[in-house]
Amino acid sequence: MKVFPITVNIYAEDEQEAQRAQKVLGQFVNDMGHMGIAVTGRKIAEAVPRWNANNLVKQQIVNHFKK
Repeated sequence: MKVFPITVNIYAEDEQEAQRAQKVLGQFVNDMGHMGIAVTGRKIAEAVPRWNANNLVKQQIVNHFKK
């Protein structure tokens, strides 16, 4: 398995906020890797639709981002 950089758009107040989000997400992937858990493209592509289809999980995500 190889590591590939990806680029996604994110809403932010300024460049620093966007860079902080990029750093935190990258660290999350690294931390999972250190625990032996690979955050793969396939798993993300499967997980996001599943989270969106689960009303309890989806509502928690919506509530978090509405703050």
